[in-house]
Amino acid sequence: MKIALSGYYGFDNAGDEALLLAITSSIKTMAPQTDFVVFSGNPTRTTSTHGLEAVYHKNPCKLFAQLRQCDLLISGGGSIFQDVTSARSLWYYIGVVALARLLGKPVIFYAQGVGPINLPISKWLMRLVANRVNIISVRDPESAQLLKRLGVVKPPVLVTADPVFALQPDQEHQQAVIGDLPGSPCIGVSVRHWAALEGYQAALAEVLDGLAERGYHILFIPMSWPEDVLESRRVMDLMEQPAELLDRKLSSGEHLALISQLDLMISMRLHALIFAATQGIRFAGISYDPKVASFLGQFALAPLPLDTEGMSAQLSQLLEDEHLRQRVNKTAAYLHSRAQENARLALNLIPTKVRNKL
Repeated sequence: MKIALSGYYGFDNAGDEALLLAITSSIKTMAPQTDFVVFSGNPTRTTSTHGLEAVYHKNPCKLFAQLRQCDLLISGGGSIFQDVTSARSLWYYIGVVALARLLGKPVIFYAQGVGPINLPISKWLMRLVANRVNIISVRDPESAQLLKRLGVVKPPVLVTADPVFALQPDQEHQQAVIGDLPGSPCIGVSVRHWAALEGYQAALAEVLDGLAERGYHILFIPMSWPEDVLESRRVMDLMEQPAELLDRKLSSGEHLALISQLDLMISMRLHALIFAATQGIRFAGISYDPKVASFLGQFALAPLPLDTEGMSAQLSQLLEDEHLRQRVNKTAAYLHSRAQENARLALNLIPTKVRNKL
C-alpha cells in the first residue's frame, strides 16, 4: 500500500515538517507496512530528514507516475489552500488533487486549515475540485464554515485537529537541545515578517525588556530557518535587555523538545503555539492570519494586543494564571484524540483488498 503526500514539504518550515512527521507516524502506527512518497520542494532533504521516498513537486512526469502507482493522495495538512501568500501555490495544490481524481485515486484533504481565499478564480477552483474529493477533514470550525460558503457540499467535511497534536518529543531530541536553553525561567519568542503588522516590533521589544527585568531569559526561536532569523534580530535590536537567538536549524522533534522546556511561548507561527499546547506550556499568539486567532479561540484565548500596555497586561495575566496549564492540558488531550482520527479517515478510503495485503 502506497500513499502520496502533497503539501508544503521540503522548505525547512518547522511547522510543515512537523505535519509530515505527524501524518506519516500516525498512519504507520495503524498500518506499519505503509509506503509513502512525498511531493517535495527538496526531495533529497525530505528523504534525509524523514527517511521517506520523495520526488520534486514540480516535475509533472514524476508526479503523474507516482499518482498512478499510489492507493491514496493525502493533500495537506497545513494552510496550503489560501491565496494570500500566493495564488499560484493554491492553484498548484488543487491541480495535484484534480490529477489524482482524474486517475481514479481517492483523495483526502487532511486536517486542512482553509483560507483566506479571496480571488474569484481561486474560489471557483476550490469549489470545483473540493466537491470531487472523497472526504475533507479540517483543523478548525472556521475552515469548515468557509468551505460551506464556497459551495463545497458533496464530500463529508469533518472538524478534527491539527495532526501535530499527535506528536511527542523523544529522549534523543531532548538531549539534542539541552544546551540551547539560556537559563530558567525562559520565554520563547517566534516571529516572522508580515507587512500588515509592521510596527509591532517596538511594542514586543519593550514588553520583552520588562519580562527580562523580572528575571526571565528571552530566547528567539526561528520556526522557519533561516527565514525568521532577520525578523528575530529586528526585535532583538530594539531591546535594551539581553536576549538570545537560536540561529541554527532544528528538526521538528527538536523544536518540540525545546518548547517543552519553556515557561511561556510567544509566537506568530501557528505550530510553535501548537507545540506549546501539546506540552502543556503557556502560550500567547500574535495573530497575523485568521488561523492563529482560530487556534487561540479553541483555548479561550485572545490574540495579543499590539500596543505595549495591552500586550504586557495580557502576558502578565497568562504568567500568573495558576490554572492555565491545567486548561491547556485538558483541551490538548481532546485535540490529540481528534488528530488521530485523521489517520483513520485516510486509511478507510483505501480499498479493503489493498489494506488486507499488508
